[in-house]
Amino acid sequence: MTSEFSDSDYNLLVPIDILNKIPDDIKNDPDRLRGHLVRALKIGLLAIEGGEFTLSTERIENAIDSTIDKYRDFDAEFEKSLSLLIDQKLTGDESQLANRLSASFGERGDLKKRLDTIFDDISNPDKASSVPNRVTAVMDTKFEGVEKEITSALDMASEESPLRHFLNEQRTNFTKLKSDLKAEMDMIKSALNVDELLQSKEDEISELKEKSTGKGIHFENDAVDALQDIADLFGDRIEHTGGEGVGKSRSKIGDIVIVIISPGITEIRIAIEAKSGKSISRKELIKQTRDSVKMRGAACGIGLMERKWMGVRQHVVGQEDENFIVGVDWDNDDFLALEVVYRTLRAQLIAEEIRSSGEDEIDVDALRKHLTQAKTDLGVFQSMKGGASSAITTLEDLRNNLDIVEKKVKEQLSKAEDLL
Repeated sequence: MTSEFSDSDYNLLVPIDILNKIPDDIKNDPDRLRGHLVRALKIGLLAIEGGEFTLSTERIENAIDSTIDKYRDFDAEFEKSLSLLIDQKLTGDESQLANRLSASFGERGDLKKRLDTIFDDISNPDKASSVPNRVTAVMDTKFEGVEKEITSALDMASEESPLRHFLNEQRTNFTKLKSDLKAEMDMIKSALNVDELLQSKEDEISELKEKSTGKGIHFENDAVDALQDIADLFGDRIEHTGGEGVGKSRSKIGDIVIVIISPGITEIRIAIEAKSGKSISRKELIKQTRDSVKMRGAACGIGLMERKWMGVRQHVVGQEDENFIVGVDWDNDDFLALEVVYRTLRAQLIAEEIRSSGEDEIDVDALRKHLTQAKTDLGVFQSMKGGASSAITTLEDLRNNLDIVEKKVKEQLSKAEDLL
């Protein structure tokens, strides 16, 4: 195929065998074909410029083989030299490196010698120039006579000791300060009337405690516990209402109710109005007890208070119509008087209920005799107990007598109950 270009300075005929090697898509596009032939021409010209370099594979192989031989000779020589270096200068027993390391760090090396010298200077007490000896010499020079001065200053036995002078002075100052403060405080207390105010406040606090609702609740709880112990023996029931309101008025009366349960009779109720503290009067307690009997539907009532707030001439057990006023020693957890009245009323009420029904015969006289004797013994017991506080020297005898009388009281109650 022949190709000519009018814009070229030279026209070249391209052999057909070369054109046949060009892909058809390039040959069929004149612009692409022209560009392809120009690039091929440029490549050819560059190849001619480097014509002195041959691409003969044989010469290349010979050059490679020669290079390999030279490398092998170099490698062998290098390995030999390296082995000699390691054996003679680095790792052998007599190598230069070993000798130099031994001279520097060995048992007799420079480092060991220098360290031994340093340690000897630091710790050898026999060496005059050692650090301890030099420090000792300096300390002796600097503190010569100081030990004597310190000992003298701290000698508490010596009147001339500065420390003793100081402590005596401080003790005197402290005593004077304490005396002055006490005098100032006494003046302040006197001016402000502190002692009387404190006593007044203590009295107010004590009175408030006596009147407090909390104390009244504790008094009721202890009374309930004492009654429950007795009720458990007879199968009775103790109801702690805690001042729960009753009726349309919701009056909070009747703190405790004893429910007497005995075969063949209906339940019998005893209302108890418990009041602690000295604020409640006998008259008011009787009134509240009557109201609680009425509101609780009880056969009778007991007004319970502390013995210490009862009048001097007032008996520990007093009766108002069908109701009773009972004083107990709450401070010593002594509820014997309450137990006596509970058991006495229980026996009387059951006897009356049985007699009214006409179903049984009861020796009323014997029953009253035992109950009366129990009350009498209770009075003796309380009198003896009151005398115990003023008879310390005979306290053991009084305690024995108290136990005997208390036993007699309970025996009389048991005999009365056996008649039911």
